[in-house]
Parts: sequence; structure tokens; C-alpha cells
Amino acid sequence: MLRTIGITLLLAAVLAAPAGAAEAPTRDEYVSRLEAICKPGAQETERVSRGAKADIRAERFAIAAKKFAKGTSIFSSTLKRMKAVPQPEDDVARLGTWFTYLNRQASYLGQMTAQLRQKHAIKFQRLLSRFIHNGNLANNVVLAFSFDYCSFKFSRYG
Repeated sequence: MLRTIGITLLLAAVLAAPAGAAEAPTRDEYVSRLEAICKPGAQETERVSRGAKADIRAERFAIAAKKFAKGTSIFSSTLKRMKAVPQPEDDVARLGTWFTYLNRQASYLGQMTAQLRQKHAIKFQRLLSRFIHNGNLANNVVLAFSFDYCSFKFSRYG
């Protein structure tokens, strides 16, 4: 009896393996799924960040910090949802690098917000340079994906 159960479980595992492999999306399917996640976040980021650059130039740091804090929250929640999407098997390494850059960007956004709250404009500018550079590096990693809303565009931040 135990032998029959063991053989049945082994057979089920062997037959289930190809089905699990078939769940990995193609690159086009992956891009479509991610764009559907990124689009609302990108549009909301543009909306909440509107005028942030002007606020910083006018030294209205508290107002700019609130805008960056909202942008950070949107970015972080979008990133979390993006990570949950199954990745194409052929692109796992490339996407791992991309997500590393995106995690850094989330960190930079948080640090930039903190510097604005403390009215440290110079430290904010240094972090901003890193944020933009890192975003461009992230874009370069996934050029082949032709993302629109999931690609980094600094113009969304105000």
C-alpha cells in the first residue's frame, strides 16, 4: 500500500514538473503584465509630484518632502507588486539585475525625502544624481523589453 502511494506521488511530481515550467510567461506577456502594474503608479507619481522641482528651488522643502514621500510610497508598492509577477525563464538573471537597481532607487527616494525634511539641499542633490544615474542604468539593463511605464523617467518626479 505504501509502495503504491509512493509511486503515485512520484508519478504526480514527474507529470507536474512540465506544467510548472509552462507557467513561465513569454517576454511579451511579462511586459504586458508589468506595464499594467506600472502604468497607474507612474501616472499617480506624476500627479503627486507635480511642482516638486519648483518647490525645491523655492526652498519649500517640507512641501517637496511630502511629494517625494508619496512618490516613494507609490514606487515601493509598485515594486512589490512587480516582484510578484513570474518572470520569463530566459530573462531571470537580467531581471534580477534590474530589480537590484530598482531597489536602490527605492532606497534613494527614501533618503532624498529624509534630506528634504532636514532641509539639506546639497545632500538631496547628491542623492538625486545617484537616483537619476541608477535609473538610467536600470533602463539600460532592460532595453530589449521596450518598457514604457516601467522604465525610469525622471520627468515623472515633478
